[in-house]
Amino acid sequence: MNIGPLALPAGPLALFIGIAVALFVSRFAGEKRSEVERALLTALVIGLVVARVAFVLQYLPSYRGNFLPMLDIRDAGFAVIPGIVAGIAVAGIAAIRRSAIRRPLAIAAISGLIAWGIAGEVAERSDQPSHVPAISLSDEAGMPQPLARNNGKPLVVNLWATWCGPCRGEMPVLASEQARHPELDLVFVNQGEDRHTVQTFLADLKLHIDNAYFDPQLALAKSVNVTAYPTTLFYDANGRLLEKHLGRVSEATFDAMLARLYPSLESSRP
Repeated sequence: MNIGPLALPAGPLALFIGIAVALFVSRFAGEKRSEVERALLTALVIGLVVARVAFVLQYLPSYRGNFLPMLDIRDAGFAVIPGIVAGIAVAGIAAIRRSAIRRPLAIAAISGLIAWGIAGEVAERSDQPSHVPAISLSDEAGMPQPLARNNGKPLVVNLWATWCGPCRGEMPVLASEQARHPELDLVFVNQGEDRHTVQTFLADLKLHIDNAYFDPQLALAKSVNVTAYPTTLFYDANGRLLEKHLGRVSEATFDAMLARLYPSLESSRP
């Protein structure tokens, strides 16, 4: 989601708004304010931990036994429902133990959850074109190619640049995902750089990717209102935008998004 020149991931921004609303409402608890705030923050921390652990367990094979990536929350891999259930359980236990904070805690928590939900919905409906932009990009041979594939496959578009640290970090993951998922069209659109720079970068990393396009004038970024990289756009087979993901993906978070956005592909996969 873009706020002026600032680009923020919609999910974390919505959660931050929900937390801020809950803490603001807790200020009206009077002398019980500190207890209410402590209960809210405890519920938040435990909820986040449970959400992360549940996500890692669900997609454990994607981590391939590597422990450090499991701790790297920059991939935004959280199982929302288990996290919410855990947070509510912790808040409920606090309310049972201290009946005096039961009402203000419930009001603050419910207010935060409602604000989180509304903010998330608004962010998802922000100024995004609903379909694949009708633009052409240069391929590796310098020939113009339409971004819209019209081949009956879902389209995943990754906007990236060689100078972008998170882009460099996720590129091996996406190259592997492209090879693993021929049922998708995974397209890499470099923003603002020439072919030599990109080809040198890929050669240095010993990466091979198909569907590498070049957008030196940032036409795609302007069309889809992207101001930060990496950004990955998920379209269905009809070219309708399903989701916009700002930030680095891991194999686990990419697999999770595929399972959620393209369930028919998951069920048809051998």
